[in-house]
Amino acid sequence: MGRWHKSGRALLDEISRAAPAQGEAYFWFMGQHGFAACMGGAVLYIDVVLGDIAGPGGGSLRAYPPPFAPGERQRVDCVLCTHDHADHMHMDTLLPLAEANPRAVFVVPAPCAGALRGAGVAGGRVLAARAGEGISLPAGVEIVPVPAHHAMPPGGRDGNGDFACLGFVLRGGGVSAYHAGDTWASPPLLAALRALAPLDVAMLPINGTDWERAAAGIAGNMGPLDAAKLARAAPFDLSIPAHYDMIEGNGENPARFAEAMRSVCPERRFHICALGERLVYRKGG
Repeated sequence: MGRWHKSGRALLDEISRAAPAQGEAYFWFMGQHGFAACMGGAVLYIDVVLGDIAGPGGGSLRAYPPPFAPGERQRVDCVLCTHDHADHMHMDTLLPLAEANPRAVFVVPAPCAGALRGAGVAGGRVLAARAGEGISLPAGVEIVPVPAHHAMPPGGRDGNGDFACLGFVLRGGGVSAYHAGDTWASPPLLAALRALAPLDVAMLPINGTDWERAAAGIAGNMGPLDAAKLARAAPFDLSIPAHYDMIEGNGENPARFAEAMRSVCPERRFHICALGERLVYRKGG
């Protein structure tokens, strides 16, 4: 992993020209748990990291370079971050992106909104996301935040009762998509997803967890088998594995997800994306 199918100006131009028909949506895998999506006339970035992530010793944790610089002028209407870990809410991405693209708004869990405003993003551009409270964008896209089951404050909520880690259901152009953020699979999560059915596309973490990462304080996620079982139980048409490639020592082989899908739910569709690849999803296609 680590070779971009398309990057730089070629990738930016492809995203800029995107015009999916009704019942279509486009998705680009941007590494780790990052995706760009074009739905209902809007371009959304979710957990996109366009800069370096430094390790404890000061060296880079990235396994490959970002596709382009965050300060580039680009077509982006909304930037979503699922939680405040650096491989999801990356300030060295968000701040230059905000400066270069003044029309973009930022959707983050309510407990994270103050950090983004305090870093210099104008308050009116930062939308605090709360589980179950829909957010409507001018381009006809609706965002429905869903609780994620990750490393969070006790009970999963801050002092105001708001979840610090979220997933997002996106609806636009007749297509719905679920970005799980960092989460384990669980009965409450499955119940929340079933209540939001149908869900056409799901972007699921598969990097799992282990005792070494737990000892180092690194939160884990569902692994390939749990992700496949969630894909079997949830109302997804197409599942995409993610969160397996960008940070050395915190990855997984997506072929294990493919193997699990073919073992536990061979009737369900999935796709393993190349970096910078455009995936065209057509409803009923």
